[in-house]
Amino acid sequence: MGSIFACCCKGEEEEPSKKPLIEPNSLDLLTPDTFEIIKVLGRGNFGKVCLVKRKGMDTLYAMKILKKRIIEDKKQRVHTVTERKVLENSKCPFIAKLYYAFQNATKLYMVMEYLNGGELFFHLSKEGSFSEIRAKFYIAEILIGLNYLHSQGVIYRDLKPENILLDSDGHIRLTDFGLSKDGLDNESSKAYTFCGTPEYLAPEILRCQGHNKAVDYWSLGAVMYYMLSGAPPFYSKNKHEIFKNVLTKPIGRLPNITNEGNDLMQNLLKIDAKERLVSYDAITQDPWFYGFDWKALGEKKVKPPYKPKVKNPIDTRNFDRVFTQEPPAESVENEFVNPVPNQFSGFTYQFSAPSIQDSESR
Repeated sequence: MGSIFACCCKGEEEEPSKKPLIEPNSLDLLTPDTFEIIKVLGRGNFGKVCLVKRKGMDTLYAMKILKKRIIEDKKQRVHTVTERKVLENSKCPFIAKLYYAFQNATKLYMVMEYLNGGELFFHLSKEGSFSEIRAKFYIAEILIGLNYLHSQGVIYRDLKPENILLDSDGHIRLTDFGLSKDGLDNESSKAYTFCGTPEYLAPEILRCQGHNKAVDYWSLGAVMYYMLSGAPPFYSKNKHEIFKNVLTKPIGRLPNITNEGNDLMQNLLKIDAKERLVSYDAITQDPWFYGFDWKALGEKKVKPPYKPKVKNPIDTRNFDRVFTQEPPAESVENEFVNPVPNQFSGFTYQFSAPSIQDSESR
């Protein structure tokens, strides 16, 4: 879970529908005690992600645990519910699958597929940079995921190596949709919240002038630059220096990659969104991707150039040891709990909504 830099230019975005997404009480049996926490996988501003398994079963999951108090304090209720909706509705093989979502008085829980290949950020930190062939494969799969989100009226707004996971075969999954915006169904629709991670923020977000899906293609260009160079394109320890560079300094060409790779990267990182390459069809037909079988790629029939090393399903070597060595026990909230629970309407969910008994017998 990467750090999140988020504030608002025009306040928090509109409330989502209050209609429950499934029948109430159908998941009454799901509680934190339903799952055994094995290890901590990551930690962020609002909570943590743990490797868990459902008691009495062998299937492993990644469980995201968020503290309601922090979400409310930072005015992130709408974004949190949006994340849950994006995950439930996704039918894309390059977006992490959600199996369960439930809540208690103080926390929210999202139980997702466990991807033991770890964060792309972990591998980049370890290897420095990737070969052009390897980067091209990841960018292509990310592109399919982004196109799917955009087709559903969703802007991702937080594409970065920390939010890209690898499965055991080496295919990518996009995760962490806590800053996503949904409901943008046409090209003229814009969002206005100032949010994202500094190194990957598009110029139009910094200018608070309204933004659309073009910001995700900017972030894609920034991630591509990082993969091929070993650092984000506008990196600085000073956040305001990053912002200044984003707004005023077009990127230079990298000496270690092809002309086609440099051309695509520069077209994705155009400061003016009107000049930026923001068409899925145009990008897939770009010379850098010459010879790609996009149909086979979308069906995960193309062999990844790198397969993560894992000994067994419970192996967490591809996650930061700073987190995996933490005590796995879930903390107990000592704060006063209101007798009327702070319910996040529409949050509860179960994949395909089978009964608890049915899922136990499978």
